[in-house]
Amino acid sequence: MANQFIILSVIIIITMINFMMWSGALHSNKSFLLPQLTYAPSKTPLQNTTDVLQSMQEIRQKLDAEMEILKNLKIGKDTEPDSFKEHFQVGTQKCFNAKFGFFQKMRLFSITQVPLRRRTLARIFKPNQYYLLYGSLAPEVFCPEKIRVGTVGDGGKWVCNPWKVPRDSVMFSLGLNNYIGFEEEWQQMTNNSNVLYGFDAAEQNPDTKNTYSNIRGTFRQATIAVASDPSKHKYTIEDLARTSNISDIEILKIDIEGAELTCLIPFLTKYQVCQIYLELHGGAPEHVALLNRIAHLGYRLFSYEINGYSMSACEYSFIHDKCIDKYGGMPIANYLDFKV
Repeated sequence: MANQFIILSVIIIITMINFMMWSGALHSNKSFLLPQLTYAPSKTPLQNTTDVLQSMQEIRQKLDAEMEILKNLKIGKDTEPDSFKEHFQVGTQKCFNAKFGFFQKMRLFSITQVPLRRRTLARIFKPNQYYLLYGSLAPEVFCPEKIRVGTVGDGGKWVCNPWKVPRDSVMFSLGLNNYIGFEEEWQQMTNNSNVLYGFDAAEQNPDTKNTYSNIRGTFRQATIAVASDPSKHKYTIEDLARTSNISDIEILKIDIEGAELTCLIPFLTKYQVCQIYLELHGGAPEHVALLNRIAHLGYRLFSYEINGYSMSACEYSFIHDKCIDKYGGMPIANYLDFKV
């Protein structure tokens, strides 16, 4: 309200100054407004009085108009916000409420589809039934800040709000294959927030290892297996975490060409991560089985992308129930967590 009175005061002052200048011009013998008219003394007082009254009426009308404008800046009655900032916040909240209302409608509608999706997934028995698999998939969590990190082709991952990742948290990358574009872009976006641990069955070239080291990464040659055999560089995922002295893993990125079918679940039963970026290989029933077991452990699908080279490969992105709020997600409906 203080700002409104200041504006009103300035308007009144400017208006009065204009009026005094106009009045002075009327009394001047050198009036620039009517230079060609002959001065008539007998009519001047009457003309001046009439003009003054007309001018005062115009000023009154202008002030009333300005007051109306200022009143319109005040939203509602005394119990409602009376500042522009609060008005903006209220408007933003109303907009959010409207969008949230539509989200709730979408969520409720999605819940009605859960039984059909589950029945369809449960009836996939043939390796080539990808049309049923991919036709039954839908996000279980809505992530407003979902973005694709890494290359636009094979190797990029859909992630949920990387700017919310805790500082100095751990990212496990299983299967580098001399490509670390995802990790480079992730660290660039997050100001090197994560400590990276990368593993691959093959030794990486010097340039890859040097670049990885410069973005807070440590590489180790390891083949992911169901049982560890250090003499052959074979390790379970949980043993890699244990021997790296890692107890908490925030992000798990995994592309190990089929080994995920046997090696991922034993790890997830011992370690809870917040987000999983998984490339899954296999027939349609193998996809369903692993997705179902991941869902049993509290992970919800927020994105999937079919590999352009093969229908048997698909990128899946999950977030754990306990991490949805932290990353700004919104639950929709759980349909992958069903009894086989």
